[in-house]
Amino acid sequence: MGYFKRLRALSSERNTLLCVGLDPDPGRIEGGASGALRHCLEVVRQTEEFACCFKPNSAFWEQYGPDGWSALMELRDGAPNTPFLFDAKRGDMDNTMRAYATAVFRTLGMDAATVNPYLGADSLHEFTQYGDRGVYVLCRTSNPGARDLQHLESNGEPFYIHVARLAERLNGGGNVGLVVGATAPAEIAELRRVTALPFLVPGVGAQGGDVEASVRAAWNGDPASCLVSASRSVLFAESPAREAAALRSQINVAAGARA
Repeated sequence: MGYFKRLRALSSERNTLLCVGLDPDPGRIEGGASGALRHCLEVVRQTEEFACCFKPNSAFWEQYGPDGWSALMELRDGAPNTPFLFDAKRGDMDNTMRAYATAVFRTLGMDAATVNPYLGADSLHEFTQYGDRGVYVLCRTSNPGARDLQHLESNGEPFYIHVARLAERLNGGGNVGLVVGATAPAEIAELRRVTALPFLVPGVGAQGGDVEASVRAAWNGDPASCLVSASRSVLFAESPAREAAALRSQINVAAGARA
């Protein structure tokens, strides 16, 4: 079963649009890579029923060196019933991207990944050719500096609209989505008018994104259309289960189609 088909099925089964980020911080978790693994496995145990996806960010595991990679692979094996989205934002020449795709999808066994569109279609094709894996293309990100480049106009349209159109052209296998940050609900709404591609919506919780406005803008009835990602607010909560359950409810109310 391909990533997006699996995501849709789990979203419906668990009544959720929530993705939980698994980004350990050595300043908040003791014990190195093994401590990070223990902490994140407990978060997975507590939140899996409320989430339809887990999203480890590559950098937070790379910082532990080889032990971090081993821990990440063990973490991935600890939740075989939920897809893992590898937030690595890869973007390079086509032959390098081929190696990145092999590492992400074959070596690490991830179900989906984020990629950077700056190098164009030939670069992204190395990921999108894996038809059973999901590929989320950075489009309008959640950080303040997004406006530095992503809002520059070309032929009367901002760059992020051109990225959406590029992603549409690469979606022949139905496995491409876009990353659109919850801190920019107006841009989410604009993009939703342009494309029906699935959106990964990061930036809620610690980044202060607007859950209600973002979900209303992104949601189009497709269970994969609005995957809302929260990391620190769940990962370091006193009760990750309680935080995930509350966020799931908030997202569902905003979607207007779930209990």
